[in-house]
Amino acid sequence: MRKWLILLALFATGFSASADDAKAPRLTVIELFTSQGCSSCPPADAALRSLRGRPGILTLSWAVDYWDRLGWEDTFAHPHNSMRQAAYNKRLGRGGVFTPQMILDGRVQCVGSKPEKVRASIDKARAIERPVITPALAETADGKVELTLPAANVGDMVSVRVVWFLSDATVQIGDGENQGRSLHYTNVVRTSDILMDWKGDAKTVMLDPADGLKAGADHVAILLQDDYGHGPIVGAASMAIGQASTTAASAR
Repeated sequence: MRKWLILLALFATGFSASADDAKAPRLTVIELFTSQGCSSCPPADAALRSLRGRPGILTLSWAVDYWDRLGWEDTFAHPHNSMRQAAYNKRLGRGGVFTPQMILDGRVQCVGSKPEKVRASIDKARAIERPVITPALAETADGKVELTLPAANVGDMVSVRVVWFLSDATVQIGDGENQGRSLHYTNVVRTSDILMDWKGDAKTVMLDPADGLKAGADHVAILLQDDYGHGPIVGAASMAIGQASTTAASAR
């Protein structure tokens, strides 16, 4: 427990907001593959929480199911999340999967519980030259979500992925390596799917937030991934939906 608290303190100090964050030229997507049954994951979950909300960063937590055999079935896990992680690792030349793992912009990977590795990986991902496509999300008068894709040179094809996620959740762990602990999770993916293969033409797509609300989400994100659903990320956007959207609007 003492080691975990030291790691948490390192993350809290190492990822404080800085003036450079406000100058981030594009959105960096940080995906954490984690599990409630993994004793090494809580520091990475805390790191993701500290990164959320920083300018130029979108965080997502994907719960995998392959540690369920340790005695606790992750309440957020889905086989598709494990498949996404395995596909990333295969493309990045890794032989297997592990938790906690962070994938940044679909291009860089690191151990999510090591502050120095995460900081270096953020810098590395931001330094990679790539096309920047900026999708836009907006709530319509009838409560739908409008996705606008600008005309862009995307090469052969870009996959447009919709991700419905829950901003905050606390889980009491009843068994396994984290038995007895109350763990907090942020930006938890509840459901995700490929909307379409996009050729770069200007396009508007309507999304129904009921799909996300039904899955227990309060936010939606769009990931544009080069060539296929786990390719390098070339654009992203996110917004609150439903009650979360109303609360955010009233707070302004």
